Amino acid sequence: MAFRAIAGPMPRDASVLLMGGRIFTASRHRPWVRALAVRGDRLVAAGSEAQAERWAGRATRRIDLRGHVVVPGFIDAHTHMCDAAAELRWVPLAGTRDLAEAVDRLKAAAAARPSGAWVLGTGWDEAKWPERRYPTREDLDRASSDHPVVARRVDSHLASVNSAALGRAEHLIELRGFETDTAGRPTGILKEDAFASFAKQYGTGEDGVERGLPAVARQAHRLGITSIHDIVDHAGWRAYQRARRAGRLRLRVYAMPRDALLPGLVASGAMTGLGDDWLRLGAIKIFSDGSLGAYTAALGDDYAGRPGDRGLLVHSPAELRQILRTAQGAGFQTATHALGDEAIRQVVAALEDVLQSGPRKGARHRIEHYELPDEDVLRRTKAAGLVVCAQPNFVGQWSGPGDVYETRLGPARATRNNPYRRILRRGIPLAFGSDGMPYGPLYGIHSAVNGYFEDQRISAEDAVRAYTAGGAFASFQEAAKGTLEAGKLADFVVLEGDPFADPARIGRCRVASTWISSNPLRAHET
Repeated sequence: MAFRAIAGPMPRDASVLLMGGRIFTASRHRPWVRALAVRGDRLVAAGSEAQAERWAGRATRRIDLRGHVVVPGFIDAHTHMCDAAAELRWVPLAGTRDLAEAVDRLKAAAAARPSGAWVLGTGWDEAKWPERRYPTREDLDRASSDHPVVARRVDSHLASVNSAALGRAEHLIELRGFETDTAGRPTGILKEDAFASFAKQYGTGEDGVERGLPAVARQAHRLGITSIHDIVDHAGWRAYQRARRAGRLRLRVYAMPRDALLPGLVASGAMTGLGDDWLRLGAIKIFSDGSLGAYTAALGDDYAGRPGDRGLLVHSPAELRQILRTAQGAGFQTATHALGDEAIRQVVAALEDVLQSGPRKGARHRIEHYELPDEDVLRRTKAAGLVVCAQPNFVGQWSGPGDVYETRLGPARATRNNPYRRILRRGIPLAFGSDGMPYGPLYGIHSAVNGYFEDQRISAEDAVRAYTAGGAFASFQEAAKGTLEAGKLADFVVLEGDPFADPARIGRCRVASTWISSNPLRAHET
């Protein structure tokens, strides 16, 4: 489908009428309509074809949807697109069949670069390799001995480095996550604190991030993503502001600064909500634990096959409360990464305490990932008015037999991961994001509807709502977007295939066209 904007409508006339489709508004009040009328950057009608026709004028263009399904623009509520913009020249390791293929890709990249230049790879997942182990220093030394080589795991909580890179990391040996073998020799595996500190040596500045933003926006358009909640560092936040000032943003961004930026933001007087429909300052992103893939998610019981290992908590309970209290006191929403059951319990308890001294309603503090909540935690999450931002693509990626959830948690605990059905039954606000593993709302929606376990499975309607209306609510923007209703932004997606008629085949649906409103209206074709 080719959708194009026209210029010069009369003040009351619609720019475009879209009719003859199956339009899922995601509204609880009126979930399905037949037609949309768009004027400028807003919907002026969402209803019957007769209602849309009332806005027609001589300059109005009519588009026959020919039965295609239309949904609100997808809101990916947990992304790292600034990071992706900075990493466009990195070596992609996702989809490698085995460790040898990953090493070969890094070796080829090293051969094309001057001696001493960094070779950076990202996206490997040992759970998909027959070796089922992390790369070590010795493995990456086969890629190069003349270049520092870094290969980051798909979850970004762990990286493997070669000997040349380890030579630049010796000062980090006392940090948590710097792995050594039984003889005290560095293995080349860096996790959490050690990796985060090491990564500062090769970070891309704001100029590089800004240059990469158009490419990641095009990728998002192809997937039907119109808005993102993006986790940013100082360079990313500056790059977004520069792009917005220059009129070059092509995605609506709810920027979520890492907690290291909190003191400066507090001193500036900024708070959540500052900005406009294209760029808005969002929640403060806080870590409470790590990842299952890196064995650093904080669990209440031991990891399967690893007696005494229950992962780690990034902050003590007192430290976590202080960060949350500072953020809330300055007018910030918070978005706290809590993946394991122990981390979730700690975060819920901390937020309960913080909310006692502040606004108990309306704060919309978020918990990101929320993979292993128990019934008590679900009840308390609802009572505290918290919002859950989950990643259903993780179900598709790692919930299968013998995959990450089963190998880390064991078969019994693995059945309890990502319980979207129980979350919704409790009435907890649910937003979906991807964490970039991988991007793709339709893949995530398919995984949430067709999960491996009963508690993972929800209806197609609820899954689409979590990827649209849920993200709008999680960012205080439900009055402007997330559903297709008169007065809201004209952000929507036209699909090839019907995810509602045949839920088992959602993964085969494709995006025909992604519309992101502007003034004048623009259609971003995919």
